[in-house]
Amino acid sequence: MIKTERILHLKSCRGRKVRVVREHYLRERVPCYSSLCQAGCENDGKVLPGDLTHYVIPDAGVSGDYLEILEFRELQGIIFTQTSCQGVQHSKGRRQYNRLRNLLKDPRHDCVPFANEFQEYSYCPREKGESQEKWQTRYDDVVMITEDQEAVAQYSSLNSGVYVISVQDYLRNFCPELQVAHDLYSSISQALQEKESEGTEREYTEHLPGELLEAGIKSGRYIQGTLNVSKHRAHSEASIMTDGLSNKNTDLSWGVLVCGGKNRNRAVHGDQVVVELLPKSEWRGKDNTLAEGQGEEKSGEESGSKPMPTGRVVGILQRNWRDYVVTFPPREGPPPQTRNTQRILAVPWDHRIPKIRISTQQADALQDHRVVVRIDSWESTSLYPNGHSVRVLGKAGELETEIQTILIENCIHVPPFSDAQLKEMPVNSAEKPWRMDPAQVAERRDLRESHLVFSIDPKGCEDVDDTLSVRSLAGGKLLELGVHIADVTHFVTEGSLTDLEARSRATTYYLADRRYDMLPGVLSADLCSLLGGVDRYAMSVMWELDAETLVVNKVWFGRSLIRSSYQLHYELAQALLDGEQAEVPELAGLGSEEKDSKLAQLTQALEMLTYVARHLRAQRDRGGALELEGVE
Repeated sequence: MIKTERILHLKSCRGRKVRVVREHYLRERVPCYSSLCQAGCENDGKVLPGDLTHYVIPDAGVSGDYLEILEFRELQGIIFTQTSCQGVQHSKGRRQYNRLRNLLKDPRHDCVPFANEFQEYSYCPREKGESQEKWQTRYDDVVMITEDQEAVAQYSSLNSGVYVISVQDYLRNFCPELQVAHDLYSSISQALQEKESEGTEREYTEHLPGELLEAGIKSGRYIQGTLNVSKHRAHSEASIMTDGLSNKNTDLSWGVLVCGGKNRNRAVHGDQVVVELLPKSEWRGKDNTLAEGQGEEKSGEESGSKPMPTGRVVGILQRNWRDYVVTFPPREGPPPQTRNTQRILAVPWDHRIPKIRISTQQADALQDHRVVVRIDSWESTSLYPNGHSVRVLGKAGELETEIQTILIENCIHVPPFSDAQLKEMPVNSAEKPWRMDPAQVAERRDLRESHLVFSIDPKGCEDVDDTLSVRSLAGGKLLELGVHIADVTHFVTEGSLTDLEARSRATTYYLADRRYDMLPGVLSADLCSLLGGVDRYAMSVMWELDAETLVVNKVWFGRSLIRSSYQLHYELAQALLDGEQAEVPELAGLGSEEKDSKLAQLTQALEMLTYVARHLRAQRDRGGALELEGVE
């Protein structure tokens, strides 16, 4: 281990520059997270596979500006150095840095970190007078991609087998078929060029630095909250929800009103902002008129509502930018004869979002199309935020385009399950049917022969998540109620690729004509669906109740084996309870005597459950339960 010193230039809480000298230790053994490691590194966690043809090391500029491209799963073997990660944190802020950290943690992506600043042979101390950008681009004997053409010229020919190339050259040489990445690179590059060519005349006031915002919030001068833009008057009216301040100041119990785009000061719907209250003489009320009209010119009395605290945004704590679906406005005049880059003000699908300026060469071809864009920046010299296009969804009005628009605008990301995730799934096919593991059969409580298990779901339900059972014990003195849930955890282990994908989806999404499953179809519609007549793994809860008082005597929780006998829907179950003639599909092929016996057994079970449910509901009502009704 080698001891060195590292000099940092920091700012104190009062804004003064402070020179700090810290001890810095270098080690020979630092985890490299490569399965081809020949030095015996202790590589715990995610490791790059050994069948890769090359490793890619992006510099700080590429990691910050082109992180969206590096997030493609087709790009494998990416090594993010500690220097580039710190560069992203310093230049792009916490949001982009957290995005990079989540990418490194995600086992679905073949990318790892490397602590180059603590490795003896890769540590590069910053030279006197060297800019931070140049220092973060200077490496010794590594493969990297960079947009710094000076670095490409300086390092590309130093060592054989070592490549220092631009992002565009890397995509062209190593990923020629990944067209979506090429299009995204062109879009981001154009947005960066437009940002450099912006004017200097200010359209908005500058945001206050973080130190002043923090001090103002603590002193009570400023108020922090979430910006909520009005759905009906998106251009003129927004409000700040002030969490936890209503008790201190009763005036703020209904939030703070922000009128007009200038007072909103480049904040976008959902951003965490800091506001400063205006004098009480300038407080206004919310506009209650049906038409938006000239909302910014009305006073509180004219709007018909009581004046409320009104303020202006002085700083932004956290951006809430996401993917936005936009359309290009109709072109006025004849189309241009050349394919030069055009600057377009795209109109977001969500009208609470301001128009987004993007640069594109396909403005005419994408008329009447929906396009996904991302906001890159919103400088004080620009009336509108700058962004870049990510991908084209399709022509507006077409079914698939509108479905994708709904998903994106609601932040629902449901890509097809990858091959790696599907490899974790069991196989159940006609050639290779799935069978229960004998070890699991021995460990679990077997309810297949002893309990009448059935499900009650909406008509047409394809995935049966839960089933019920009820039976009498001790000559009718006791009742045993059971609820059985499909045991997904048997098939999906914690931390697996399928588990991570299910966490990100959180639920199954149902649309009018389709659904997007949380789990692969072999589980959601087959092995983890408690269908009738097949053996399934389950997690069960069994209550033993007194038959008269319905007092719970004991409860059993555990893993079980079940076989559902009936797959009922609500209308069929109600018909059986009402004594009506109803056809149960599972009893269709039986003789009349056996059919009547099983039907009576099923009806008795339904009546038991109904009796218990009504008794428990009445008991809760007598105890003062509150029942909330709503339309699903």
